[in-house]
Amino acid sequence: MAKPGDKKVLVVDDEEDVVFFLSTALEDAGFRVETASSVDEALRSIKAAPPDFVSLDMVLPGKSGIVLFHELRRNPAWSKIPVLFVTGHAKEEHVSRDLNEALEESSMVGPATYLEKPVTGARYVRAVADLLGVEIEGGGEEADAGDLRRQAEALLRSADSETLKEALRLLKKS
Repeated sequence: MAKPGDKKVLVVDDEEDVVFFLSTALEDAGFRVETASSVDEALRSIKAAPPDFVSLDMVLPGKSGIVLFHELRRNPAWSKIPVLFVTGHAKEEHVSRDLNEALEESSMVGPATYLEKPVTGARYVRAVADLLGVEIEGGGEEADAGDLRRQAEALLRSADSETLKEALRLLKKS
């Protein structure tokens, strides 16, 4: 199984304190981290060296996180990069609609899910690790049923048919 140090995460958020909090949580878990505060800055970083994972705020200055998400999904070299939306606006009607559409569209190309701010460091690291298939030491805090369901759905969207059969077998068994 991959280790956190094998994976680079791009954290995209325009709030300095959020970037500091999320990147520190990831670095403390052993991940390599880069940051960007806008869609344009994130695209420059991705073009220079694509990350293994993108943590993405929905509401950014200039262009929304959805714009970056669509850029990732349109580019064959980036379309399989897992994306975790971290937003404090998931309940706002227009953001909720955009987020739901993006998550539905992603089912054919790569995992994507979301966490709603405020989020704990342990919960955030656990979501990133789960989507990347990375084992982290200590295991993090317990996720609630909604978190587990979202994480499972994201992983199932990108799974091949054999993996889906095995998941179904295990679910029936429990």
